[in-house]
Amino acid sequence: MSTTTSPVRGATAQSIGSLKIVPFLHPQGCRTYLIGDPDSGQSLALDVHLDLVKDVADRVRAEGWSLPYVVDTHTHADHPSGAGDLAPQFGSTRIAHKAAHHRGVARHPDDGDRLHLGDQVVTIRHAPGHTPDHLVLLTDGALFSGDTLFIGGVARTDFLGGDAGQLHDTIHALIADLPDETVVYPGHDYEGRTSTSLGNERANNPWLRLSDRSAFVKALTANPPPRPANMDDLLRLNREGVKIPDRIDAATVAERVRQGGATSVVDVRMGAEYESEHIPGSRLIPLDQIEQRLEEVMAVPAPRLLLCRTGNRAFMARDTLVRHNVAGLSVVEGGIEAYRRLGGDVKTGVQRMSLERQVRIGAGLLVILGALLAWLVHPLFIAFAAMIGAGLVFAGVTDRCGMALVLAKAPWNRARGEEAAGTAGGCAASLPAAGGCAASAPTAGGCAATHLPPPLDSDA
Repeated sequence: MSTTTSPVRGATAQSIGSLKIVPFLHPQGCRTYLIGDPDSGQSLALDVHLDLVKDVADRVRAEGWSLPYVVDTHTHADHPSGAGDLAPQFGSTRIAHKAAHHRGVARHPDDGDRLHLGDQVVTIRHAPGHTPDHLVLLTDGALFSGDTLFIGGVARTDFLGGDAGQLHDTIHALIADLPDETVVYPGHDYEGRTSTSLGNERANNPWLRLSDRSAFVKALTANPPPRPANMDDLLRLNREGVKIPDRIDAATVAERVRQGGATSVVDVRMGAEYESEHIPGSRLIPLDQIEQRLEEVMAVPAPRLLLCRTGNRAFMARDTLVRHNVAGLSVVEGGIEAYRRLGGDVKTGVQRMSLERQVRIGAGLLVILGALLAWLVHPLFIAFAAMIGAGLVFAGVTDRCGMALVLAKAPWNRARGEEAAGTAGGCAASLPAAGGCAASAPTAGGCAATHLPPPLDSDA
């Protein structure tokens, strides 16, 4: 297996036999794969995240490939699929299991069906367990396991019709005849990895070594984590093709937060404003830091709800994010003022002056200063006041205020410790975030999981 660096989001191309595999790493822990046959110039895109549509399309064009197939391994409950956006760009056939009921899918494969990339064969296997509609892909030397088998883990089975016993049976039947050298490409990884070997998983994955079916089921179904954030919206997108709206009313946001969706709120106000009043569980990423913290925004579960005081800065943030190909964004109409007025839960602290009031005061003072200088020093200073007035008119027409952006950087508008916040790193958290698709490792309370044998390469 050889590797070369890709120019897209740090992805690394890997060669498996005659195929070229390009993994795309998403900060949420999701994995998208482009599988290409350089000889024929044909490729297949697998589990395309909506944020990665342009990256995948750019890579297909850069390689000079065609894209006959776009495949979703299953109905994703934790992130938006980009299959419906990518496939029309290349005239691709969308593929998913018939039980997924995805609108726009033209081909519903049976277990054992084959796709051809030139002379290379990709075998599709039905792999229920995580969801009833789950598929995995097999090539010569590689297993694309989707959300069935992860590096050191397995998938959750507590929503969308999952079945822990079925997952146990699926995994063991699937890998029974595959050699240890088989490269496994999972649908998620929360530690920045893209692949493992089946031999390594047989030796070290605690779920594979938990061979007793009843013990596996008991361990996997004990203490399930929270339901994925905004799952209903994502299902409408992924099944029906319903687009995430550009804006969302504050009453809907208040209800969503009550149901546990606060982690999808990105507050783009100043740190001082956030300290004065914010939605508990929301993420502070000030407008002037958006471009430097794109991956933090991407790590937030979609649909991402952009919030400011009244909505203006949230629309500015959305424009910036869209330019950087971040998708799944909805601006909260009326901002936190409307949210609070409609009964939304907020946490309050020391009250600070809003940015809008600071702009009004600052503009007024500058106009007064210009008038005084024109009266006391030289009449031409009246142009200074006129420039401020013109700037305010421009801000009103375009909804873009340069003075606000300058004031936002002032030290009194920063929250304590905000400058050291930084980004969350090159990938998602080291452990699956609440609501993710991975199961926790079998631990105390998980039946035989507490008595698992040590890894085969352990000295214990």
